[in-house]
Amino acid sequence: MKELILKLKFDKPNNVGFFRRFISYMIDWYIGGILTSLPIILTYTAMNNGNIGIIEQNINIFEYPLNIIIGLASFMVAALYYVYVPMFINNGQTLGKKIMKLRIVNNDYTQASKKQLFIRQFVIILLLEGSLYTSSNMLHQVINEVTGANIVSIYNTIGIVITVFSALLVIMFKSRRALHDIIINTRVVTENSPELSVA
Repeated sequence: MKELILKLKFDKPNNVGFFRRFISYMIDWYIGGILTSLPIILTYTAMNNGNIGIIEQNINIFEYPLNIIIGLASFMVAALYYVYVPMFINNGQTLGKKIMKLRIVNNDYTQASKKQLFIRQFVIILLLEGSLYTSSNMLHQVINEVTGANIVSIYNTIGIVITVFSALLVIMFKSRRALHDIIINTRVVTENSPELSVA
């Protein structure tokens, strides 16, 4: 841990402030939440002759096995947004990052690889840190339904602790690198960063 703190302390400073990243996060959180809801809303509406009303983001409004299918579909739609968009469409940017003129790059300011983006966005953010994302909530509900065990509260607690720790790293160190950036050797920079060498 001491080694990590020393590494972060002497890491190259970053011109991206916490609030800019936070606004980007909130935009992505909102868009991801809407996309996650689509399979639930469309299925529920189709099954109820177009009568919507207020629909819970809970897969248990459907019978088994449809609830599992809808939960996985919801997670996958959101995963496409969080993973596919920065990997194949916007070169290291979700829509939130694009709006805020931010980009995910290697720590040396070169273009992040597709492998890095996949591990960062899917494995670390959605699966490990994802407790605050609606899409991860869908996955948690599927896990609960399939296993019958309430392991989600433990999973959520661990995810929240990791997320808070990650946010603290962004706030405390001038490199503004979150835990997922440190693990996969990336950073979030402004599009006009002078060090940036991404095509």
